[in-house]
Amino acid sequence: MQFQTRDVFTPTKPARIAFVERDSVNDKLVNSLTTPGKQIVVYGHSGTGKTTLLANKLTQLYERHITTRCMKGLKFEQLILDAFDQLEPFYTQERQRVIRTSTGVDLGASYLALQAKISSQSSSDLSEKESRILPPQLTAQALGRFLGAQEACWVLEDFHKIDESEKGKLSQLMKVFMDLSDEYADLKIIALGAVDTARQVVDYDSEMRNRVAEIHVSLMTEQEIAAIIEKGEHALNDRFSPEIKRLVARHSNGLASVCHHLCLNMCIAAEVLETIVGTTMNLTREHCEHAVKTYVDEASDSIKSAFDKALKQRRKTQYSNAQLIIEALSALDEGGAARSDICGRIRRTESKYPEANLKYLLPKLCTLEYGGILRLDSNSGLYSFSDPIYRAYALAQYQKRPSGTSQDAQTRFEETLLRILTDKLSAGGKDSFHITVKAVQNRSKD
Repeated sequence: MQFQTRDVFTPTKPARIAFVERDSVNDKLVNSLTTPGKQIVVYGHSGTGKTTLLANKLTQLYERHITTRCMKGLKFEQLILDAFDQLEPFYTQERQRVIRTSTGVDLGASYLALQAKISSQSSSDLSEKESRILPPQLTAQALGRFLGAQEACWVLEDFHKIDESEKGKLSQLMKVFMDLSDEYADLKIIALGAVDTARQVVDYDSEMRNRVAEIHVSLMTEQEIAAIIEKGEHALNDRFSPEIKRLVARHSNGLASVCHHLCLNMCIAAEVLETIVGTTMNLTREHCEHAVKTYVDEASDSIKSAFDKALKQRRKTQYSNAQLIIEALSALDEGGAARSDICGRIRRTESKYPEANLKYLLPKLCTLEYGGILRLDSNSGLYSFSDPIYRAYALAQYQKRPSGTSQDAQTRFEETLLRILTDKLSAGGKDSFHITVKAVQNRSKD
């Protein structure tokens, strides 16, 4: 079978051909999807494969689903209207055919009547404020029935972006859908969000605590990353050397999207644009180095922006507080560290460093104004990097490798990555590649 390379390695859309089943979360998700009334929150770092996992499971278990992509400032009423609008093809199709059940006739007629009312209210209101009015009849219960009659589920992507004032309503909406499950067994909301966002839904309504499945999609293991590469090899009939597989698996830092990026860039560098017929293409280290450089170039703006905001000197102080915090945290466990541990690490070099500085700036580094490079786990009280790419960058920048140590092939390749990074830093940029955490830590101990 012939495949396009861009359809095999897909860094910016859900993977289909190179999709890897993840036993650690697969069973939890399937059980939740098949449990009537169970509402679902899927959360984890960006790039870990949340959307890919869900998209593939929904394809297997549901005939249809609708997706609303949340943005900052989106109101609860706008969410309801978006879901209502996406149901139109189903009800238009049913109107053109003959609906044989009385329930279907009633719901279809109700849908079309509401649609007409929304259209008329929208047109009359257009001259005043360019907005659509949510009619009283379009309640959460009504939307649930419309979705339930179609045996469809509703996916909310990036729901953590919804304003705090709207999240309580979302929690109540989940409760409504749960109550309707006796009539519509497949009805459910699946919310995809960032790390820790499951707690935001549960915290707003204690009644939902045992009724929402909180599914954490963790960073992928090196074996799971390698499995993505192997599926791509099989589809395209090319071969990645064992060394390249190991390096990509490690340098992806647990993020499937990075693996897809690097593999796609390597194939493009080798001019492998579709499945190779009759022979096998071996990808070399040179192709890999080209892929790395391309990835660094593409990632430069977002990484530079985040670290520029974090390290910006907003007032004259005795200490470079942000740099000291970032450097200290990068040297501690990747799972996070308490404020006292960060302070202790800083005091190894700055013995008189005041904890008050840390207490003030740590929460700031969790905000978008300061780049949002850190996050606080409110349950454990630990601070960590909000994205593995930031930790990888900090390690590459601050953990130095002494000279005079021997180098094997893998170390030489890692040094190539560091050289790409260093060249860009010396030119004034703050670009990043996912330098392997363990490798850099090990070199810092040599």
